[in-house]
Amino acid sequence: MNEQEPENLISAIEDDPIAQQLPPRPTFIPLRHADLRLKLREYFSFSAIDQDSFDQLCNHLQAIFHVEHLSLLLQLEEIYSHLDPDSEYLELEDLDAAKRDHLSEKLVDQVTSLLFSAHYKQLTRTELEAAIEIGCQWGVRLDVDFELFHQLEIFARGYRTVTITRRRWQNLFREESIELPEFQRLIMVFRTRPIEAGEIKNRADQPIDPNRVYLKTFKNIPETDLEILLPGSRVRLSRFDKAKIILPTLSGTVITAYKLFRSLLVLSVAFTFNAIFGWLVFIGVSGGYIVKSFLSYFRTKNKYQFGLTKSLYLKNMDNNLSVIYRILNEAEEQELCEAILAYAILWKHKDVDPEGATSEQLDRFAEKFLVDVTELDVDFEIDDALGKLARLGMANVDAMGRWKAVEISNAIESLNSNWKKLFKAKTGIGTVVPPTHNDLFTS
Repeated sequence: MNEQEPENLISAIEDDPIAQQLPPRPTFIPLRHADLRLKLREYFSFSAIDQDSFDQLCNHLQAIFHVEHLSLLLQLEEIYSHLDPDSEYLELEDLDAAKRDHLSEKLVDQVTSLLFSAHYKQLTRTELEAAIEIGCQWGVRLDVDFELFHQLEIFARGYRTVTITRRRWQNLFREESIELPEFQRLIMVFRTRPIEAGEIKNRADQPIDPNRVYLKTFKNIPETDLEILLPGSRVRLSRFDKAKIILPTLSGTVITAYKLFRSLLVLSVAFTFNAIFGWLVFIGVSGGYIVKSFLSYFRTKNKYQFGLTKSLYLKNMDNNLSVIYRILNEAEEQELCEAILAYAILWKHKDVDPEGATSEQLDRFAEKFLVDVTELDVDFEIDDALGKLARLGMANVDAMGRWKAVEISNAIESLNSNWKKLFKAKTGIGTVVPPTHNDLFTS
């Protein structure tokens, strides 16, 4: 990456290349399902009977989604056991490169699907490079080697704007500011390439196993800091930082050399011993300035490196297997919230129009509810939510595209039937008791 400063800096969030690719409205529901249930009861003023039925329905939904995601967790644990860099278990099977590549691709595919369910957005290579370029304008300059990676995927969620300020010599050190996006959650999935013979010298300091897949979760990451999260990034001092080191050294060396050389001319004529001593002093002082220059360079570089390390320490949330646990929980929570909200709105809509409602009507009502409760403009994914209800036998749609909720007692019975089939399929147990509020998978 070159060090040339771009002539035109973006001055508004609308000009930012990543912001232009982000959804205009977030789809993430920032509520726990328990809080959502409470707000729905208050919002619709449920009677005591309706409240008991609604709680029973939500408990059944939670049990079903939990077992579905628990089954997926077991699959992911089995896949990742061969790729986990933190694993303490012995590898009894020596996987060849093809088998390891297959497992890596399968893992990334399933993790990607989960992250989409949890409303993360995948950043493209073009967006990453644009973010790194902007980071060079506003933060510490880093060299990023994309050739290091066999696979690199980055996902972000929770977009908001932050204001960043700086001073540049091109602007006579006047303070200037810009709005840039900050991601509340950012997840990285990567695997590096094996080190080849010609790269050992440059990459030997990277303690990364190319046979493993690394997962990392961070919080509150500005777009300008994306590059500091990438392994293999190296601090590169800006021209201004180099000038702060080199110019004082050069000026000091020249002035000292001039004074010493002038004195040495006099001494060399008068006293041979003093002349020799003076030349030794001259060499020592010059060497001292050179050593000082190198030490100043490394001190400045270490200061930047310490800043990066401190930032990562405070913003790192999870690593490797714990990332899988987190995203499974987030995906389960989002799917549960979507189903609960969609059914509650559809169920209560029958009091307004017994003929049902279109998906557009339901979408508007759901988004109004979320604005009233959270004061956030959330883009509710109504089609996905209604698809869940139809799959579980909780809602029907007619030929006119109008949706109706199945009566809540029948919806609970449908969930009981789904629970029995699901539990039998996942465990092989023939007879099961339908879940109640005291069961393991319900709150």
